[in-house]
Amino acid sequence: MNDNHKHHSRLDLEEIWDQVPPDYYQNGIKRNFLQYFWHTRKLKSIIDIVDIEPNNILDVGCASGWFLSEISLVYPKAKCTGVDVYKKAIDYGKKTYKKLKLVQADAHNLPFKKNSFDLVICTEVLEHVVDPEKVLGEIKRVLTNDGIAIVEMDSGNFLFKAVWYLWTNARNGVWHHSHIYQFNAKKLERMIEKNGFAIAQKKSFNFSMAVAFNLKLKNKI
Repeated sequence: MNDNHKHHSRLDLEEIWDQVPPDYYQNGIKRNFLQYFWHTRKLKSIIDIVDIEPNNILDVGCASGWFLSEISLVYPKAKCTGVDVYKKAIDYGKKTYKKLKLVQADAHNLPFKKNSFDLVICTEVLEHVVDPEKVLGEIKRVLTNDGIAIVEMDSGNFLFKAVWYLWTNARNGVWHHSHIYQFNAKKLERMIEKNGFAIAQKKSFNFSMAVAFNLKLKNKI
């Protein structure tokens, strides 16, 4: 664990999670144009760089399952599983998406066997966890040898930082202090390669405020 993050207790993290309503994505996308634009563009960009027809999909940090539910429409034959530590979101998702398997668990210790999924998706999650390298290690562990991982987050550029500041302060604290680990695209690339992945594809979107990577195990590219 990075020394800068040891002060984050479980209680601190739960207070951050509780800022966000369980139906944040479902209602936000319906009612807020910026959320609709951001997340629908993210969905399209992720789908664009998936270069396999997956059988077993895992969404790490799935929240209440909106993104995974959209992915399941693209790959209707795939078994779709989501995991998130925020119980209220998982409970809401279970009621909303009956065809998804949603599990409350910590991404630092995924409750799945080795080589369980041929597509692992992790979008806008690593910046919210205490130990992103441990989470990447867990993604690597549960990924099949010929599978792919899609990792996406903000690029950390100036435009994103300005928008993020306005967004968090204009919404009465939603996501306030939620970026535990400060990333930019170059730092993320270094971490990805350090942890046994090779970058097969890279895609910037949302005016270069976000970046997505198609990752394969280093010995498989």
